[in-house]
Amino acid sequence: MGAAIASAVVLAVSGGTLGEPSLLHRADPATLRYEGAALRLPSAAFGLAWARRGGALAVVAKPTGGVGFRIRIVALRPRLRVVGTVAVGPRDVCGLTFRGATLVALAADRPCYWSGARFTILRIDVRARRIAGVRAVRGLRIAAPPNLAFGDGRAFVARADGGVDVVDLATGVTTTHRPRRALAKGAGVVFASWLGGGLLGVGKRVVDVRTWRVRMLVRGARGVIRAGGGLAAYGAQGVGVYTRRGRLLYRPIASPVSAGVAASGRYLYAGGEIVDLATHRVQAAALEPVPDFLLGG
Repeated sequence: MGAAIASAVVLAVSGGTLGEPSLLHRADPATLRYEGAALRLPSAAFGLAWARRGGALAVVAKPTGGVGFRIRIVALRPRLRVVGTVAVGPRDVCGLTFRGATLVALAADRPCYWSGARFTILRIDVRARRIAGVRAVRGLRIAAPPNLAFGDGRAFVARADGGVDVVDLATGVTTTHRPRRALAKGAGVVFASWLGGGLLGVGKRVVDVRTWRVRMLVRGARGVIRAGGGLAAYGAQGVGVYTRRGRLLYRPIASPVSAGVAASGRYLYAGGEIVDLATHRVQAAALEPVPDFLLGG
């Protein structure tokens, strides 16, 4: 029952401007109204890495562009509280994921968005609050956090040229998959999102990582995320909800949305609005202060 309750909780991180702390809030999924006392964290001015499992959150807030920021383990119930920290040494944590009870981090010896970093996979014993194993990653040169997604035992790093670097989290071996037709080199940020069922969102494209076939839901999309049993694409045309096969169901938000889209259970959050995926109803979110990061379930 505890895991079910925790999964129904949406977490929001507000504040975190340079030199100021961040605040972690628990929010009602249906309204995003904050509940209970907020938890103070270091500034997330230079980013945030996080992963959830049951009633626990692992989070790294980055107050500067350096390395060595600790992983905090946060209990979500009955109140938000830090129950332990894990030191990672002189490394930057690019992203976190749980594989069963083990926390896994993709880390680098310099900021993850710097080219030429040396990457490692850290296996972390959450109960013991220590690193249980370190494995070198071979073949990866850069992993900007927005371009990183985890799924199916792998880390996927989207590239500006349309390719995807795939890191096996068990072996550290990296393979690169490039589109059949070369794309013009674009901006460095290409939002990546694991969509489940072998599908990966890479910017405006949906990639089947079992066959590496690519399709596009809508031109002008900025990103694609998993939304309930379907997919949501966001960008210049607002937000559209699609089936997993790519058929448009409805477009709940018409205004452009460039980032900050998240989903949890039956709700989708974008541009300060909440979409009920079951009823298609759209309402304004009750957010005060407005969060910098929204951590869906």
